[in-house]
Amino acid sequence: MLGCGSSVGSPVLGRDIKGVHQKDWRTRSSLFVTIEEVNILIDTTPDFRQQALANNVRNIDFVLYTHSHADHTHGIDDLRIFSYIKKDKINCFANKFTIEEIKKNFSYIFNKKNISGRPRLDLREITSSFIEQGVEIVPLPIKHKNWDILGYKINNFAYITDCSFIPDETLSKIENLDLLVIDALRYSKHDAHLSVDEAILIAKKVGAKRTILTHMGSDLKYSELLGYLPKGIEPGYDGLVVNL
Repeated sequence: MLGCGSSVGSPVLGRDIKGVHQKDWRTRSSLFVTIEEVNILIDTTPDFRQQALANNVRNIDFVLYTHSHADHTHGIDDLRIFSYIKKDKINCFANKFTIEEIKKNFSYIFNKKNISGRPRLDLREITSSFIEQGVEIVPLPIKHKNWDILGYKINNFAYITDCSFIPDETLSKIENLDLLVIDALRYSKHDAHLSVDEAILIAKKVGAKRTILTHMGSDLKYSELLGYLPKGIEPGYDGLVVNL
């Protein structure tokens, strides 16, 4: 777990800088997955450089994008060094709208006249499950308020962030998971994110063996959540490693 914070991170700038517990220091939400030496990055946050250094990320084989909001894409330029290491383009997968937004927001990367000083990326649209470098990726359509975005299932693990609603078709794909990592912004309701209680209900509904909360706002305290959450559900923290 490279980061598990909300769009503004934790602590919030100019507000709650002092007295923050180590596990309540949260960079923006991102995940790094390794399967048989294939390294998969989910989202490139504005904190990606620091996340990669802190977690000794040495190479990236491909990237999965959930959506194009700033807190999930604005570290994209730091893929540059990883494309140099790879000596090839890095394949980046997303739905059609996300690809269009990334191309617009970072047009310098995809301008063929710009031959230097940019990451070498190949954006590929997802329409269904696919296999990349021997790993099956199952896209999970979800709602982020009025945006159609994606979560992802890899083997018997699923990652769902920035979620306000999960369609029945997607719920059926994440039943009986070994691990579910899911959005939980705050205790109270939010129109674009799941609350803690809503995340708990979904985890119980799909029967996940273990659930870890992510995209948490600074008002959610790790120690308090440990006492509030039922067995099998826990708060994430930056640097958390899970072996499956």
